[in-house]
Amino acid sequence: MEHTVNLARIYYPVLTLGPGKRAGIWLAGCGRDCPGCITPELRVPESGRPVAVSEIMRYITELGPDIQGFTISGGEPFWDPAGLMALTTAIFTVSADIIVYTGYTLGQLREKNSPEIEEVLRTISVLIDGPYVQELDDGVGLRGSSNQQIHVFREMENYETLYSGRRSQQLVVDRQRVMTIGIPG
Repeated sequence: MEHTVNLARIYYPVLTLGPGKRAGIWLAGCGRDCPGCITPELRVPESGRPVAVSEIMRYITELGPDIQGFTISGGEPFWDPAGLMALTTAIFTVSADIIVYTGYTLGQLREKNSPEIEEVLRTISVLIDGPYVQELDDGVGLRGSSNQQIHVFREMENYETLYSGRRSQQLVVDRQRVMTIGIPG
């Protein structure tokens, strides 16, 4: 049986959520209600649609070899651990540079004792974890607030900017809608 994810959008090139030209993948569905959430529209599962991981990989292949990494956000990517596992495992075949944002802490994810979650953690390079807390948004690096942690699982020298780099935003007009990509600074 082919795995699907609840895809809200995919965009390339994303220049603000990690180093280089990245493919950004946003998944829909989140049970959290963080005040000041950057993507409140993606909390509801209906903001996405089920898309086969193979279809996403076909799209990624069509984009060509210039993709320098992937950033997965949401909603909450771990809303569907099995779908996220299928997605990160497939992406890992073309790039080890995978960043995932989550409202869960790494400890909370590990407490779930889920083989799917452990496989996601094995395949990704960076996990930016923890709930967004608006009062703790210090405008530094690619975490939304200072309580969030950046876990680098693969030593890649270009991740240094995740901790202290200047935030920026990218304005995109896509199919007659305007999208802002990045973390407000």
